[in-house]
This record gives sequence, structure tokens and C-alpha cells, in this order.
Amino acid sequence: MILKFILNIALIISGIYVFYRLQYHFRKGVKNKNLFQSLMMTTLAIFSLIIPLHIGDVTLSFYYIPMLLLFLYNKIQYKLLSVVIVFMFYYFLFQYDFVQFVIFLALITIYQLIVPFIKIPKMSITILSSGLFTVTYLILLYVLVTPISDKTLVAFFIFSLCATILVIKVYEDIDNIFTYFINQEKYQYYDSLTSLGNVRMLDRFIDSAFKKNETVSILLIDIDNFKLFNDMQGYETGDQLIKQVARLLNNHIPTGGKLFRSTGEEFSMVIPDVSFDQTVRLAEAIRNSVESTKFHVDNTHVINMTVSIGIGFKTEDKSVKKDVIREADNMLFAAKKQGQNRIMFAPIG
Repeated sequence: MILKFILNIALIISGIYVFYRLQYHFRKGVKNKNLFQSLMMTTLAIFSLIIPLHIGDVTLSFYYIPMLLLFLYNKIQYKLLSVVIVFMFYYFLFQYDFVQFVIFLALITIYQLIVPFIKIPKMSITILSSGLFTVTYLILLYVLVTPISDKTLVAFFIFSLCATILVIKVYEDIDNIFTYFINQEKYQYYDSLTSLGNVRMLDRFIDSAFKKNETVSILLIDIDNFKLFNDMQGYETGDQLIKQVARLLNNHIPTGGKLFRSTGEEFSMVIPDVSFDQTVRLAEAIRNSVESTKFHVDNTHVINMTVSIGIGFKTEDKSVKKDVIREADNMLFAAKKQGQNRIMFAPIG
């Protein structure tokens, strides 16, 4: 039993790793995490059926450990589909005892009805429910299928509980590591606070826009006196204000344009195929919108903020990216120097 126990655990753990490794290699991110997890746990349950454990006249399998995890973390439609698929392999291919699966199904249904109402951490729920599940499962097998010695019952219970704890820890660790690497790749090009593109993505987008479009507008939008807000209210409040400003600016992005967070309190908006006059009107609309908005410091306090905006505009005379960016930066500096809460641009034509 010990050897088969080790083989089962090794199979489940290596299966979890292989699934995540393949998913990371081919898709670089979980687009439907519920479907992915359901496919993984269903496959691991089927793999566990390959290595049965013989206890007296009863043949058991650790297939229910992946199924317990599936029922804890997933949606009902995926749970039902997984149960059907596992049963097809369980009964028709591997020819396990039908009564055992009925017992498992009854217990997993009770488990599904009770667990959501238990207000303790998921890890504790899974370990506790796995222990109770295994005890009840073995007792029902003893009563309804065939007698099993006390020594064997205790041994299988200990093996099952150890296997469940180990599998849960490995699954959560691999999932956390996978999520970390996905986030690391994502935040090479995205700002973690606002989920806007960062300076790397800004640079790529400007390059693409300059190649494809005859006109490109660049708006550098800086929150006025933001350091004072941070010093007075704290950095957590400052982060909340940044997110509120980002949501407001998103509402002003024209079709084809894109908003980026350049630095701490500075945003960049890049807009292809708009005229210079349209760009100036848009910048003024953004300035007015920020000035008239009440930003929430907490549930009871609001504050007013303003922004300064510098405009750079690609023309035939200024068709080099660095020149347009420099122009926008110079105009932002001028707006700040001349009193803030204003837009600045260099006349064209």
C-alpha cells in the first residue's frame, strides 16, 4: 500500500506541474481558470484510477482527492461535467465497483451543500472535510460493501489525509508561483496600480502610431501638487486618488486612442488621426472635468484636484517621435510654471 500511495501522490503532483507548465508555455495566462482547473483535476482523477489500492476485498483509489479540490474551488457546471467524465472511466473502463461511486457521489453532494457555509480558511476546510469524507467513506464501505479491518481503516485514513494536505499545498504553491510569473510578465508593460500601460507600452504604441498615422497627438497630463496630497493624506490615499483620476481620464479617450501611466502622478494619452483643434478641445475638456470632479479621500471626505496638460502634435515638420515627445514635455513644464491647472501647446502652421 505504501508504494502505491507514493506513486499516487507523485502522479498527482507531477500532473499538476505538467498542466501548469503546458498552460504557461502555450497560452501565457489563464483565460478561463475554471475550465483549466476542471480539465486538470478531472485528468488527475482519471490518472489516479490507474493505480488502485487493494484493501482486503475492496479496491480503492485516490481519485476523490482531485475531485474534492475541484468541488471546493470551481463552478457547478464544471463539477457536474467532471463527475460524469470520471464516472465513465471509473465504471466502464477501469470497472470499479458501482456502489462505491454512488457512496462517493452522495458524500460529495453533501460536501458541496455544507462547505460553502463554513466560515474558515479554504485550506482548513479542505483538510477537515477530506478527513471527515474519508472516515465516512470507509465506514459506508464497511457497512454496505465489505468488512475492512480497523488497522487497515486507520492506515488508509492516515494515508488519505497526508495525501490531501500534500496535494493541496503543492497545488496552491504551484498556482501562486504561476500567477506570480504571469504578473511579472504582465507588469513589464502594465502599471500594477491602474492596469494601464506603462512607459514601455507607451513607447511601443507611439512607434506604431507614428508609422501608421499622419497625425498623432500626445497629451502629458500631470496632477497638480500631488506630493502635497501624498504627504498630507498618506500614500495609500494617494494610490486611491491615482486610480480615480485614471478612471476619469479613461472616459475621455477617443476611438483609437490609448491612456498610459507614465510616472507616479503623470499620465500620457496618445491619439492617432485627430486634428490639432480637436486635440486642444479634448485637453481642455479633460482639464475642466478633473477640476469639477470631487475625488473621494475616504467614505466621508472629498477633495478637489487639478491637472496641467502639455500637448505634442505630429506634423510634417515634426514627424520624429522624440521631437513630439519633447514638445509635449516642454509644454507640460510651461503649464506648471505658469500657474498649473491649464493646458499648453505650441502653435502650428
